Amino acid sequence: MKNTVIHSIEIPKDRDKVAKTLLHHVATSLTEASTEHLEQIAESLKPKVIDPAKKALAKKIAGDDYSEGNLAVLELANLERYYQRRRELLARSITTPEVAKLIGCQAITTVHDRRKAGTLLGLKDNGVYRFPLWQFDPEGDDGVIDRLPELIKTLQICDFAKLNWFSKPLRAFENRTPFEILKSGNDRGIEDLLVEARGVGVAQ
Repeated sequence: MKNTVIHSIEIPKDRDKVAKTLLHHVATSLTEASTEHLEQIAESLKPKVIDPAKKALAKKIAGDDYSEGNLAVLELANLERYYQRRRELLARSITTPEVAKLIGCQAITTVHDRRKAGTLLGLKDNGVYRFPLWQFDPEGDDGVIDRLPELIKTLQICDFAKLNWFSKPLRAFENRTPFEILKSGNDRGIEDLLVEARGVGVAQ
């Protein structure tokens, strides 16, 4: 923080005196702090608002051990939600050797090269890369949905976030998912989708 105020405090042995001394110095520091500094302090002291869905999941996980103030339980609930989403995204997926066989690659290294180049979308899971089936199309260029590589390269986010984005309904597109829009082959819709993808992960 800017405008940091530093005070040296001599702590008395008496408990009441200690409390009064601390309060005095805190009050002095606050009067000397800038408006911006005070606003930052006030913001940090606001109670955290927890999503009801996360609370419900936390209660389910913790059972009798659940309490509103148990942040560890809430963090666990949040992690559980993300891991569940990960499992959903990879529910219908195939491994690298299966991809090579499907699209006719002579070597599985070709599959890895294509993933690194952004022409295939895969996520490492338990030490093995898995590739969602929805991206493959025998009629598309290089065996995938047309223009998929263009979208993969446009998204400046991690692989998990990319998979999540492709599978998530978008309000701006009548709640269709990006991969559904890609499969439709509608050029105008895909151009609009590329515009949307350029804004993903960009700080506001």
